[in-house]
Amino acid sequence: MGQLEEMLSVVGDECGDEVDWAAVERAYGVHFPPDYKKFVAKFGGGTIEGSIGILVPIETADPMIRRVYRLLDSVREDPDLQRWSGVEGATPSLGDVLIWGDTDSADFIGWLTIGENSETWPLVVYSRVKASWSLYECGMSEFLAGILSGEFSECLISDESLMGAGRSRFLHDREEERLLEMGVYPWEEE
Repeated sequence: MGQLEEMLSVVGDECGDEVDWAAVERAYGVHFPPDYKKFVAKFGGGTIEGSIGILVPIETADPMIRRVYRLLDSVREDPDLQRWSGVEGATPSLGDVLIWGDTDSADFIGWLTIGENSETWPLVVYSRVKASWSLYECGMSEFLAGILSGEFSECLISDESLMGAGRSRFLHDREEERLLEMGVYPWEEE
């Protein structure tokens, strides 16, 4: 997580989340990748520059609580969401996708949870602009650092504003909620 950690500055006093990983891993039926666990401990659930949201796993049946999730049956069965770009061979199953992030452009970001070793899970992105899923052989930290540093040859998400942005702000969900209650929109252009 080194490069990503150097690229993010926390806005406010709130950051990091404590997660009972044994409990959520039982509930989700997977072992979360180590780089993701480190990110959650250091930064927690929140937003990078108001553009990329990072979700945290929570044990709850309440659909109104933002958290890591599997795609709903209605999404997995929607023919408009079945297209994959750049994938050769068998098309991955959307039932194996676990969403850990989203964008202000309504993209999905997650892992293809195939195999026991979460460190080898490919990252998947559903881009609204491309109207397709794409598969990337990298972890969460490498993906986010690659966008912010501009290391990728193209932007992997619909919103290109963070591509090559360099040092960026991270705002924890609790801090954003506190600011909004005070009538402050934290991502307002100055």
